[in-house]
Amino acid sequence: MTIRKTMLRLAMVGVALLMTASCAMFEKGPAKPESAQKRLPDVREFDDVLIPREMDIHKESSAIYRREGMSAGLLRLAGRVETNSLMRYFQNNMTNEGWRLVSQFRSPQSLMIFQKGNRMAVIAIEDGDIETFADVWVVPMNESIDNLPPK
Repeated sequence: MTIRKTMLRLAMVGVALLMTASCAMFEKGPAKPESAQKRLPDVREFDDVLIPREMDIHKESSAIYRREGMSAGLLRLAGRVETNSLMRYFQNNMTNEGWRLVSQFRSPQSLMIFQKGNRMAVIAIEDGDIETFADVWVVPMNESIDNLPPK
């Protein structure tokens, strides 16, 4: 009987050690607060127009032209964001970058128009079933094209 008791005690100690080791394996440290978690930066395809990281750029449908320190072109975007949130994002960030909101129209197909110096930015936002689509046009104003020095 003593051998049985000794074996039973050894088995219980072994099970206790296994349970302790397995619990320690699953134990996580304290959760990092959300602000401390690594955040991806927003994208700057144009020098002074921020594109939210939640939106994917469709490179095959986009074109950016750079000449003499000025960038212009079209970015076609898609992502799972709310239209109102996206419009607030552009309004806040464009204003912070020195753009002036000229006009906006809110509907399932919304439009925002900004001006900065000799450039205009037109942002067309369409609310889809699954994704929200946006076209970001940054173009020089007509007089700035006419006044470019010839190459």
